[in-house]
Amino acid sequence: MQKVFAISVKCVVLVIGFYATQVFAVVVETDSAAVTVTVVDSAPTRLKVGLALSGGGAKGAAHVGVLRYLEANHIAVDYIAGTSIGAYVGGLYALGYSADDIENIMLNLDWNSGFDDAVPRQALNYHDKQDFDRFNLPFEFGSLDGEILMPQGILRGQTMGNLYIKSAGIVPRQRSFDGLAIPFRAIATDIVTGNAVVLDSGNLLTAMQASASVPGILQPVEIDGKYLADGGMVSNMPADTVREMGADIVIAIDIGSELAPKEQLKDSFAILAQLSTMMTRANAVQQISNLQPQDILIRPDISQLDTTDFSSMPLGLEKGEQAAIVHKEQLLALQISAEHFAQYQAERLAYKQELLAFQQQPIDSIVLVNNSETSSKTIETALSITAGNSVEAEEIVEAIDRVYALNTFERVEVEALSSADHGKELQLKTQQKSWGPNFFDIGFSWEEDFGEISDLKLDLLYSMNNIAGTDGQLRFELSSGRAKQLASEYRLPLDSLEKFYWKTRYQFSQEEQLYFWDNKRSLKTVTKAHNISTSLGINVTNNMIIELGFSAETGEIEGPTIVNVDLDYDTYSSFALVSYDSLDSYSFPRKGTLFYFKGAYSKDELQPLTLPGVGEVVGDTELFNYEFAFKHARSFKQHTLINKIKVSGTDSDQISLIHTHELGGFLNLSGLHKDALVGSQLIYGSLIYQYRIDWNGFGGRMIPIYLGASAEAGNVWQYKSERGLDDLIYASSIFIGTETEFGPAVLGFGVNDQHHKTLYLTLGKTF
Repeated sequence: MQKVFAISVKCVVLVIGFYATQVFAVVVETDSAAVTVTVVDSAPTRLKVGLALSGGGAKGAAHVGVLRYLEANHIAVDYIAGTSIGAYVGGLYALGYSADDIENIMLNLDWNSGFDDAVPRQALNYHDKQDFDRFNLPFEFGSLDGEILMPQGILRGQTMGNLYIKSAGIVPRQRSFDGLAIPFRAIATDIVTGNAVVLDSGNLLTAMQASASVPGILQPVEIDGKYLADGGMVSNMPADTVREMGADIVIAIDIGSELAPKEQLKDSFAILAQLSTMMTRANAVQQISNLQPQDILIRPDISQLDTTDFSSMPLGLEKGEQAAIVHKEQLLALQISAEHFAQYQAERLAYKQELLAFQQQPIDSIVLVNNSETSSKTIETALSITAGNSVEAEEIVEAIDRVYALNTFERVEVEALSSADHGKELQLKTQQKSWGPNFFDIGFSWEEDFGEISDLKLDLLYSMNNIAGTDGQLRFELSSGRAKQLASEYRLPLDSLEKFYWKTRYQFSQEEQLYFWDNKRSLKTVTKAHNISTSLGINVTNNMIIELGFSAETGEIEGPTIVNVDLDYDTYSSFALVSYDSLDSYSFPRKGTLFYFKGAYSKDELQPLTLPGVGEVVGDTELFNYEFAFKHARSFKQHTLINKIKVSGTDSDQISLIHTHELGGFLNLSGLHKDALVGSQLIYGSLIYQYRIDWNGFGGRMIPIYLGASAEAGNVWQYKSERGLDDLIYASSIFIGTETEFGPAVLGFGVNDQHHKTLYLTLGKTF
């Protein structure tokens, strides 16, 4: 058996028509992916039935209800044309899937996942994870030759494309959609000319997706040099297209929305929705007016359904079937005999089975079409699919996600080609972000404890890629708030797989440090410092790095309140860093582990200083300082337990004003204000329980709500000799939070055994 997509069947199907009968033979040949249909007339032609399926988002489940009625009553469909969700349902039906198959597929898909093209945190590499947490706003800007650029849509359509693959698997490129189990057309809009484009060949799944790409929301799909968007703008119910295909009778299913009455137009969102409805409704009304007397217009009652509420699909199925029953008399006139309908279904099933057989065949070759600066080796390693193996649809989606997680692409697509010469070829296409190659990233956080701390922070990042014709990246960072920062950093991969890298960084910082007595502010210092560092690193895995490097810092510490501190210092360090991060979310993790250790041998140079109540702080010293952090999350159903440990300090018995560590704040010894405790030695541990509630928010979108509580213990000490577990402060907290487009949001209350109580409200801040 050749490894090509082919149907080797010769069958004669008797179909009883509306007026008479016809005998025809279907011969599907094996040259490439094309399927040739030969019709041999032996009787008067019966009237051909065409199906026109309109767009309407989640309301498209009504189409399946109508199909179920047609199948139950032995009504064969000869042609299909669809727009948007109509193209999705029609495309699946044209591949040979039954109404029950399509219902099962649609009800088991996570449709909401198709509206989030952000790479999940756990899939990012270690460095991108850190940027993900800090630069949390979803705005995407880039620049080229001094021009500010933006994406062509809020979404790239990446995850939506994955839903199409999960629905039908990889469908081989078609010379003509006439060769499908039922001839098919998808309607799209040329966003440049505004004209309708009838898609009749090529990649079926791409055609289906182009037809549903809502302008401004989903990026246009490029096919044959044309930028294509949702066909609903020009032909939301393509009855004319299906008639041009050869249909004598058109069954038109209209699920388009009606214009809202004046009393419902209460805000700008309602007005925008009305404008959208105007565009789609006007052309649908035109199509309806062109229907012929023999045509059948079915209009399900979708008044209770919303375009974006995919949880309402079961109701849509019922409404579609009920609407078909209303036209029972007209539809039953199109019945064919049970015997001939069984043959019709058998032919469609044979096509579907051959498609499934093709999908299960081993891959003969993999071709990479790399339209990016990312090395082909890196992409192939991430793809991790080899020729000679067969892969399921889910495995292909996972492979696509791995490549997309490299975080440099606008779209990653897979297409199957089949020919006698090359067998089954899997083609991977990568498209570099069109709004680059230089990018802006923005971060925002707000922290409030309704007492001593109110901190609004804004982070900006401008990254320039492919510096001087290399794979190097130059970054410029700016942070505002209590911890101000201005930095530049250069990263250079040292091998083609970017496993080894060199990094050098300059940073100017100005940070306020508040000191508290009995949880009340008593002293403030300001540290200004210039720091330069260089290091060599290894990306051990996607989640783990090791770095060895040197740093030098010069700065001054000023205390403008209570104690007049004015201290200049210089410090030189050699350091080693090991870090592992597989958390799916930093603030509300459900699984994963974070491990961080940094050890540094430092030489400090500063003049001696005497502090009231502390004594003399020594000048020049050499010491070893370290930081260790551990965080682990494990879940069972809706329940999650999180362990946190932090230990840091120096090996010196002297107090240090340079190598200090802070403790205090939400889930950082709750009950205290943020960083209320400052010292040279720190120990902290906590056990956090969180319960997740999946709330179906606006438009049926699932929003996670977290309810939690913590048990905590920790303290800081000035001297190593003072450190001990018998001097711990015990604390606890309760909180409610969620993940938003602006990062984590949480409202919490903390209390400790020192009788301190604090209310916390944060947005965009990791904890």
